[in-house]
Amino acid sequence: MSFIQSKRLKQRNEGLKELGRSLDNKEKTLIIHYSCESFVNLHGRSPRITSISIRNLQTGQTISFSIHIQAQINQIDFNNLSDTDYDKLEYDMLDEFYRFARERLKFKWIHWNMRDTNFGFEAISNRFRILCGIPLEIDIENRFDLPRILTKIYTYDYEDHGDRGKLLSLCQRNGISCRDALSGKNEAEAFENRNYLALHKSTLNKVSIIESILEKIDSNSLKVKVNQRTIYGLSISGIKEIISNNWILSGIWSFAVFWLGFFVQKYFG
Repeated sequence: MSFIQSKRLKQRNEGLKELGRSLDNKEKTLIIHYSCESFVNLHGRSPRITSISIRNLQTGQTISFSIHIQAQINQIDFNNLSDTDYDKLEYDMLDEFYRFARERLKFKWIHWNMRDTNFGFEAISNRFRILCGIPLEIDIENRFDLPRILTKIYTYDYEDHGDRGKLLSLCQRNGISCRDALSGKNEAEAFENRNYLALHKSTLNKVSIIESILEKIDSNSLKVKVNQRTIYGLSISGIKEIISNNWILSGIWSFAVFWLGFFVQKYFG
């Protein structure tokens, strides 16, 4: 509401507008998530990609690209992969992913923290380059980082990180099924144990979780850790800012203070 303004409300409105823009054409909106090798003990090497899942927000149709599926297509035993095997399978998997993305570069891509070279679209691109592939560029303005949107709408403290991360903590708070979803730590362990099927199922479940969260935000029914006062910035300093940013409220406040002072002086002075 433009009548009432503050930094907190401005940030919240930005988040709501960004959410609205990401959902304005659900037929051309995709949710993406992926799993990868642990970041620990790689000695500077980029982590391998293990699976990518993408869901169309309108139809619910989900497509997956994963090492264990690619191994079956290539007729390779994914329980006994050499580095050469893995390179070939990862290349083929990412090649299929970019073939899919080619016709959807202008779609809206909603993701969870996929925003840098450690974990994100750039990380996937770099892996494909390392494997001698030529990646495609998904326009930055069409990438929507859901945690950043949540932070704008509900503040950074919308959920505790906990042992499982904010996504799964938020999932649990809202009673969303996360049966097959693994925490980052457990995904790393699954990779070390070559449990690619568990990684694949985790990635699939997480796009489903993200879709459920989007539906709850859109219907204003998402449960978060913080209260309404925090969400709308209704602390003493926040209320003062709202009043100072509106000449009508500022005038009413000045008028009330004047007459309060007059009353106190007349009857108690």
